[in-house]
Amino acid sequence: MHADAAQPAPDAELPDADPWRRFMCVAYEGVILFGVVFFFAYGFSALTRFNGQPGLLRWAFQGFMVLVLGVYFVWSWSNGRRTLPMKTMGVRLVDAHGRPASTRRAIVRYLAAIAGWVAALGLAAGVHAAAILLVAVPFAWALVDRRRRTLYDLASGTRLVFERR
Repeated sequence: MHADAAQPAPDAELPDADPWRRFMCVAYEGVILFGVVFFFAYGFSALTRFNGQPGLLRWAFQGFMVLVLGVYFVWSWSNGRRTLPMKTMGVRLVDAHGRPASTRRAIVRYLAAIAGWVAALGLAAGVHAAAILLVAVPFAWALVDRRRRTLYDLASGTRLVFERR
């Protein structure tokens, strides 16, 4: 057995990020993502002359944007990196043992998040507009979970911790 394996990771004892801190990260992330989405959507539209009409190009645009956001979040969440809002709020994504989340865990977390959004948007478009409120369910789970994990965290084996400065 390796000598380091017996000792807990240094981040294992960090407190879980509270729901308010999580909410502030989401709100701030929305501001940042406005710029990211605008830049890449404009570039896609300029290169392909896409103007929002239904068809194959719309599917390509949506897939492109899911890919862009996936690269942004997976890179930002994995291997100890953080988004600017996470840095500002003192939040870090770790695995269940307190180690920085791996790229694999970040991918699973992103795919779980996208699945929730696609399901809510699909139900809102096809069943009833109020179904858009389902996007809040994974976040609301953090209010009842003992470790304050969202459904995305449960799916990926991660948790958000707060680093006191």
